[in-house]
Amino acid sequence: MDTRSALKVRFDRLAALAPKGVFRFLSVGMVGLASHTIVFTVLFKLDTPQSAAWLAGLVVATVVTWQLNRRLTFVATGRPRRAEVARYALVTGVAQTVSYSAFLLTRTFASSIPASIAVIVGAVVATAFSYSGQRFFTFAPHKPAAAPSSTEALSPEAAQIQEVPVV
Repeated sequence: MDTRSALKVRFDRLAALAPKGVFRFLSVGMVGLASHTIVFTVLFKLDTPQSAAWLAGLVVATVVTWQLNRRLTFVATGRPRRAEVARYALVTGVAQTVSYSAFLLTRTFASSIPASIAVIVGAVVATAFSYSGQRFFTFAPHKPAAAPSSTEALSPEAAQIQEVPVV
């Protein structure tokens, strides 16, 4: 077996250990990062305040990544779109908070590490959180409540009355 084949075998073994959909999720994340960066750059060059340009970029990136993850990474949940979007936005917002918190903690407790490396630490921690949140919360299969049986739909008093045999 040549070196190239051996490397492919090793890569395939490692890839088999990766969580389901993680490579697609990371690819979608790269598209989201590009979207965020492009929107931010364009708006900032148009003299939009930095924080407003960043927030607009985040909103666009969130919509783009939700659509892509919904179509490419995760299976349909069976939830209404509004519920899915709300869940996605919630996980994204918490992931951004996790990223910033990890950045601050890294800068506080390892101040010799360059700020750019602290940003990467925050992004890695947030990506792990985001993947888990999106996979197990946002895109978890929807389990609709089972329809109550005729006895369960009644009040306790009415259920007792219904159970009394008629003579």
